[in-house]
Amino acid sequence: MNEVDSVKVVTLVDNDVWERELSSSWGLSFYVETSKNEKPYPILMDTSGSFNMLSENALKLNIDMSTIEAIFISHWHGDHHGTIGRVLPLLKKSIPIYVPSGGASEVTVIENAGGVTSVCSRPVEFKEGVMSTGEVGYGIREHSMLVNVKGKGLVILTGCSHPGIINIIKRAQQVSGVDKIYAHIGGLHIFSTSEGTRVVEFMRKVDVKLASPCHCTGINARNAIKKIMGERYVKNGSGKVFCI
Repeated sequence: MNEVDSVKVVTLVDNDVWERELSSSWGLSFYVETSKNEKPYPILMDTSGSFNMLSENALKLNIDMSTIEAIFISHWHGDHHGTIGRVLPLLKKSIPIYVPSGGASEVTVIENAGGVTSVCSRPVEFKEGVMSTGEVGYGIREHSMLVNVKGKGLVILTGCSHPGIINIIKRAQQVSGVDKIYAHIGGLHIFSTSEGTRVVEFMRKVDVKLASPCHCTGINARNAIKKIMGERYVKNGSGKVFCI
């Protein structure tokens, strides 16, 4: 897998709020901007389930949605893709939409709004240094985004981690050829202390430097991760900015 020089991740919508003037809602959306040779490549990962909240938060964060070059949909749940039909008309051009398989009716909405879908059932590096894991496991069709940052390693961005974050990390290492995991940012879909402990023990084993669980990660699971990760745990919420 190729490298980027840096990545900026901005949490546009999350269940919690980081910046007080922003809004929160059950759902998730990240603005992801990679940079290679001083050339930015902005990606919108998931679009949340509230268009008003997404657009208002983006405006307050000075993010111009019309500059987005690609959209990445982690899975076909409304709180992750539900507003895409309203987001696409904001863009100045037709852009690629990277999606998991399935979602026939959702794909129709996307294409009617001018988007061009690209199904990532298998791993694909769709931009230099940026990759889809391809669908992991069985059941809910979900893929995660990988960004390989020079000198750091992989930044793993997840929607809900329905296939399990341990499985996703192992897949990330396998398909990227990069063993070093710098960060995980996103939903984990776990709730109990025991689940959080199991996950964080694995993260410590592979030496994850930054853990920022959000969205569908329960408070008991978050507390378990925070307790073990210490300063490597970073609270998330609408308005949180990561520069790696």
